[in-house]
Amino acid sequence: MADKFLDKVYDLGGNDPRDIYAKWSGTYDSEVSSHGYATPARCAKALSQFVPDLIEDVLDYGCGTGLSGEALRAEGFVNLHGFDISKEMLALADDKSIYSTLTCFDPEDGPPIPKGQFQTIAAIGVIGVGAAPLSTFDLLMGLLPPEGLFVFSFNDHTLADPAFEKKVNDYTEAGQAKLLFKEYGDHLPGAGLKSNVYVLKKT
Repeated sequence: MADKFLDKVYDLGGNDPRDIYAKWSGTYDSEVSSHGYATPARCAKALSQFVPDLIEDVLDYGCGTGLSGEALRAEGFVNLHGFDISKEMLALADDKSIYSTLTCFDPEDGPPIPKGQFQTIAAIGVIGVGAAPLSTFDLLMGLLPPEGLFVFSFNDHTLADPAFEKKVNDYTEAGQAKLLFKEYGDHLPGAGLKSNVYVLKKT
């Protein structure tokens, strides 16, 4: 059953992603962990190199059950604010007691986040095939103030669509952001998947 969820998430079609994540929530941590889910720790480590004060607020967008938050906490980040569209996933994140606040929102309305509220935003395993659409990239970059940091990842399924990497290049080539970090490495090694991890600074 758990492996079926991992397979299905990359082929949602027109289905509401909240449906599959609601059903998957109870086994999500165990399934991805069984495949050696490495991207959260890689993102957290990359981000920590560029944040001088780890006490600052961090928006963990698409935090899910809190695996990303656990990785950020392990690197020393302490003021984490999780946002997600799945109330079932957020209930499990709440049980981990790692977030200062947790907010569930309707994707049609967008997250209730004022521009400039967060100097640092994480979208770990969030944007891509079977998850949040590419427009989310623009949304999150728009929420950052100048000099704000954005850490995110694209897995192999997502990198197969050149539009995602092009989006990053469009921002850097236009001078809207500076690429501080990019590394290709393990994502779900047990499933034979890798990912790119990026850190951008908004200009």
